[in-house]
Amino acid sequence: MVIVKRKDLSLAERLWLPEIGRALSMTLRAIFKPKVTRQYPEEPLPTTAVTRGQPRLRILEDGENLACVSCGLCEAACPAYAITIDGHETERFIEREPEAFEIDMLRCILCGFCEEACPKDAIFMSNELELADFTRAALVYDIDKLKRPTAALTGRMDYFYKVTNRWRNSSSTS
Repeated sequence: MVIVKRKDLSLAERLWLPEIGRALSMTLRAIFKPKVTRQYPEEPLPTTAVTRGQPRLRILEDGENLACVSCGLCEAACPAYAITIDGHETERFIEREPEAFEIDMLRCILCGFCEEACPKDAIFMSNELELADFTRAALVYDIDKLKRPTAALTGRMDYFYKVTNRWRNSSSTS
């Protein structure tokens, strides 16, 4: 049989005074620290090129046509099944284009797989983060809501090309 000798507690220790004192000092230090509250609607969230916001379709330099050729790879790559594409034939040099392109933003998990899967660099993640509306139907974005000029997506495009060029260059040499 092992006998364990316990320390005799003082009156202050029996009344938990050291612990109460530590807790009060921690509380007082927190009270007087500068506040870190962001005034959200007036002060937007900071974004960088790495920020993955909502996906957007890139408009070509001609200003009216999309870069998308309705191949369906982004739809297949989407783990949340948020993308729906219906393509149709065209008379232009691009044989196909989307007749309907919808992204259900309630399902979208902003993973960026659609951006990686696109062979024509037609879809990129934007820096648009706000996602709120009054009805569920309003959060199913169609082509008109998804279109953005190339200039609006250049920050993300530059970052994306910088990150993926190692795979693009290595696959073209082999």
